[in-house]
Amino acid sequence: MSEALTEQKALDFHKWTAELFQKADVDFLYAGIMPVLSEAAGLAEAIDQTGLPYIISFTIRQDGKLIDGTTIADAIAYIDARTQNKPVCYMTNCVHPRTVLKVLSQPFNDCLLVKERFRGIQANTSPRSYAELDGAVDLHGSDPEEFAEEMMKLSRVGSFQIWGGCCGTDHRHMDCVARRIAG
Repeated sequence: MSEALTEQKALDFHKWTAELFQKADVDFLYAGIMPVLSEAAGLAEAIDQTGLPYIISFTIRQDGKLIDGTTIADAIAYIDARTQNKPVCYMTNCVHPRTVLKVLSQPFNDCLLVKERFRGIQANTSPRSYAELDGAVDLHGSDPEEFAEEMMKLSRVGSFQIWGGCCGTDHRHMDCVARRIAG
């Protein structure tokens, strides 16, 4: 992870963007695909200084950790402790819901902090890891009904309120998820 930004470099790098959006009077900021704690924390500190509400979304490995090896629970605790204006919540993106279910079942992530603060997913239809998908010719995606069923399993292990699609999803996948949520 030698190419990852340090926390201070991430703060410096993202501060000007956060300030531009603050001056533009936006309502909300979303920081997606955060691979390492140092960059997510620096970005959170930059947004914290604007007072704008925001969400941090992590890229997670299949073992339940960020790419740098930090657990979700530790990442949430660290960022929450360093910011006055804490993220509205945390989530993940670019990962299959089955992987997230497994990730949240890991003992180090199966805690009240994660259950209360980790609230969303932008899911891939492929169960492959981000490393396997990088440069892949095809996604090996889930069919829409299977995808929706996997998404709904997440509501049984956490406080999920944000449901979205990422790589491989289309209107059929989102329609199935929306129908399941509506009951």
